[in-house]
Amino acid sequence: MNHTRGRFILFEGIDGAGKSTQCEMLYNFALEKGLNCIKLSEPTGGEWGIKIRKMLSMEPPPPVEEQISMFIKDRIEDVLLNINPALESGKTIIMDRYFYSNAAYQGCAEMPPEEIIKRNMALNFPLPERVYFLDLDPEAAMDRIIKRSSSGKREIFEKVSFLKQVRENFHSIQDQRFMILDGSMDPEEIFPLIIKDFISLLKD
Repeated sequence: MNHTRGRFILFEGIDGAGKSTQCEMLYNFALEKGLNCIKLSEPTGGEWGIKIRKMLSMEPPPPVEEQISMFIKDRIEDVLLNINPALESGKTIIMDRYFYSNAAYQGCAEMPPEEIIKRNMALNFPLPERVYFLDLDPEAAMDRIIKRSSSGKREIFEKVSFLKQVRENFHSIQDQRFMILDGSMDPEEIFPLIIKDFISLLKD
């Protein structure tokens, strides 16, 4: 692997699994160690990302094809403006969600997750070097979501039955980049496992 380019580290998991917490912890760790790094997430804060966030509170949700199209348009913009420039300048990207989430969540209806992966691969999006997958039982995840929600409002995807399917989809699309972590553990127990692997990646 050519590391004159930057490194690309990704966090994935169902809502409530703790991936955003670990992503933030790793980003702070990398900064403290003096790494030239940036933290990204999808949906982005761009035009399409804003439209997606509005979509996530719609009932009923838009057709799946429309959802997939919006995520891909957001990703094309993200790759052009953020991901590729960061990699080309040698930065380490630490990212919260990418096309694996797109496949797992939108793959719950008419289009299988493998097909969504293929559509993203066909666009030659950069591939992460490591995917830290926080795996958690959907009922436990929902308990966390409810506890952290002050408004009582939920996104369209925050239902136990739906999250069960999403979790299954994630498992069906795992590849050699995935490192599976037990999301039921305390964050302070999970993080050293990530650090150990992350440091070994940097030595390659």
